[in-house]
Parts: sequence; structure tokens; C-alpha cells
Amino acid sequence: MSATEKLVKRSGKVSFMDVSTTAIANYIRMRKFTEISKSKNPTEYSRTYVDEDGEISDVTGYSEEISYAFDLYTGNLVHEKIVKITDDELTGDEALVNIVIVDFSKPSGNGYEARLRTYTTVPDTEGDATEAYTYSGAFRKNSKMTKGIAVLNSDNTAITSFTPIETVAEYPVTFVVKDSTDETPIQSAKITIDGTSYLTDATGIATVFLDADSYENISVEKAGYTTQSTVSVTVSTGAVLKEISLVEAA
Repeated sequence: MSATEKLVKRSGKVSFMDVSTTAIANYIRMRKFTEISKSKNPTEYSRTYVDEDGEISDVTGYSEEISYAFDLYTGNLVHEKIVKITDDELTGDEALVNIVIVDFSKPSGNGYEARLRTYTTVPDTEGDATEAYTYSGAFRKNSKMTKGIAVLNSDNTAITSFTPIETVAEYPVTFVVKDSTDETPIQSAKITIDGTSYLTDATGIATVFLDADSYENISVEKAGYTTQSTVSVTVSTGAVLKEISLVEAA
């Protein structure tokens, strides 16, 4: 193992929620959660062909969300906020929450790198355990992400200040994958960007939302074709169209 490698513990990335009822933010640590995990939430395209047995499914895209579950504790302001949204069946702006994820593995000055985003609270189940009263659901992305520096109090239970550095804009990027010979669209071509994969549809198109940034070494592959592994795209101020031609493998 390389001497520069260091394991990042699950406790090294901690979430804080704004529980304030005023315009002044009050981010406190999301404690007593049994789950706070990100999911890519894949979108599937399923169909059954008349000459084949069983159903075939492809993943055509992803929509990230954060799944949550917690044992209810009285006096926990984060729990109380989520419970109110759930029990009162709040909708629209009343169901929005602001969450800052602090990365303790990346110190910066007297704070740490952090990411702020607004999520829609989507409750799921409650009371499905016998030992404690539980709530579960998901936080689904509702806004752009803001990168910044979070400074915490002495016991790391609250954020004393969050200084924004940049708001990461997201724009639609449409990939069009065709055969290099006759320009017919290639279905189910896999496009991999920074470890996340997408599949083109029947028209050879896959549209994804990416942060404003430059992306290198994007791979595009499909069985029977030569893989392209050095595709690049720059996302800056608007939608991007990227056409890619694949050459049939020899």
C-alpha cells in the first residue's frame, strides 16, 4: 500500500442541518442517525422482447439522493424538524431542508471543506422497529451545490460559520453516440464520467446534468466497438451537445 494512502472513516464526513426558524442559520450535527447514505437512484429502461424469455433492463441515468433513518430522540432539534415535516405532511418550501456536509479529511485554515445544498424531504416509513420509534426517508436534491469552508465549535456539534467559495452550477450535457460508418444511433452505449455511468437510449442519446467544470478521460464503450477513453467535455455557462462516433472493432 502506498505511504500516501489513508483510510477515510465514515465518521470523517459529517452532516449538519439548519434547524433555525429565523433568517439566521443554525447548523447542528445530525446525530443519532442509523443511516445517512447517498444513492445514485438509477433510472431504468425495462422491456420484454417477443423472441426472448424474461425482461431486460438497462440503466439510463441517475438522480442522486440521500437516504436517512434515525431512532427518535426527544430534544434532538434535527429529529424534531424532520418529524414535523413528516407528521404534518408538509409540502413545497415547508419540506425543504438545508444540509452542509463537512469533510474532516480536508482541513482548510481553521475549518474544513464543506458542501451546502437544499434538499426536499421525502418521508417514507415510521415506527417499523420494536426497540425504538424510527423514521426513514430520503433527502432529494433541490438546488445547486455551494462549496465553502465550515468552521465548527469546540466539540464539533455545530457550525459556527460557513463561508461560501463558489456555487457549482449544473447544466444539461447531451451525448449523441453514433456508428462512425453510417451514423446510425448506438443504443446502450455506456458513458462513464468520474466513476458514474450512463446508457444511451434507442436514439443514441444520454442527457446528464454536470457541474460547471472540465471533464477529461470520459469513456464511451459498447460491445462490438472500439472503446473511446479520452473523450473530454467542458461545461461552463449553458447546455452542451457532445457528438461521439464509435468505430466497429476489427
